[in-house]
Amino acid sequence: MADDVVRGLVAQRSAPIRVAVIGSSWISRAHCHALLSLNHIRPLTRPIQLVSLHARTPETVEALATEFGFQRWSTRWEDAVEADDVDVVAVLTTNHLHAPVVRAALAAGKAVFCEKPLALGADDAVELAVLAEQSGLTAACGFNYRYHPATMLLRELTLSGRLGDVRHFRAVYLQDWADQLSATRPNHSGAGSIGDYSHITDFLIELTGVPRSVTAEVRGFGLTDDDAFVATAVLAGGGLGTLEASRFALGHKGGQRIEVNGTRGSAWWDMDDPNRLHVFLREDEVEGLGGFRDIVVTEPGHPLMAGWWPPGHVLGWEHGFSNEWRDFLGAVIEGTPVPHRQASFRDGAIVEVVSDALQRAAAEGRRVTVDIPGVLA
Repeated sequence: MADDVVRGLVAQRSAPIRVAVIGSSWISRAHCHALLSLNHIRPLTRPIQLVSLHARTPETVEALATEFGFQRWSTRWEDAVEADDVDVVAVLTTNHLHAPVVRAALAAGKAVFCEKPLALGADDAVELAVLAEQSGLTAACGFNYRYHPATMLLRELTLSGRLGDVRHFRAVYLQDWADQLSATRPNHSGAGSIGDYSHITDFLIELTGVPRSVTAEVRGFGLTDDDAFVATAVLAGGGLGTLEASRFALGHKGGQRIEVNGTRGSAWWDMDDPNRLHVFLREDEVEGLGGFRDIVVTEPGHPLMAGWWPPGHVLGWEHGFSNEWRDFLGAVIEGTPVPHRQASFRDGAIVEVVSDALQRAAAEGRRVTVDIPGVLA
């Protein structure tokens, strides 16, 4: 009997983690690439198996499933939720389907990885966060920019107090893809600029805490009524923050920049140069070595670099997906919540609460206090 138990445990630990993916857009391709690369570059204690792919258009989903080696495909997302041979459901579909798919997957006992936004609105997002916690299942929200070594070093410097108390936070996310699209696809369906660019809202919360209050202005330039926004925030510690995003900023393809100014130093990161963090420390200036340090975050002791390339060999945009999946699936294997550095469903819900406050501030033309529901406290 004891031998049977041991053999059962060994088999369980070596059994693959079986993943179903819902969605077949370019973001699904990025996630599938990450899942495959983990098996070969940074393998977990159990191999990853791509079981099934599900999306609306048969030709598209069949082609992607064949390319990445999925065992099967279908045009029904319900097939992933109902399958007995699926451990993890990756919700990478259009934003309006996130809430119903996640709700069904949790009810079926599946671990869930959901791309941002967790839902279209705070009410659904808060409900999903509560359901995930009550279920005891591992769940994460896909804020992949948390998983660049440079942004993680920025997080460490800020949260450790190395930069002092935060006086200012500023973030921009500028793209120009909508300039051409607006001529052919007006009234594009999406989450609006506040929702589509919630990466910078997540950085605001992760690095400085939940803001006390916010103001916002939104503008449309031909695609929707909400193609760009600018916002201000009173930070949790009393400092000031600004957010700005646009789909119509000509010349910018992915112009994301995050900056923190504290009482002891400052740091900023630019997605166009993702391996580099710029750091200014007050003590350097006192010692005659002022100015921003230009740190290429690829040394062995830097965050997330273990298991990748030798020192000095940079990582790319796609590696953020690999790093976040490694944390998530590691938690699935251990049957635990995701680590603090990863966005949980609670984190995803708080982003939606702040996003709702930004939208309300823009609609009503006033400063709005950010109130986090007690269930998320």
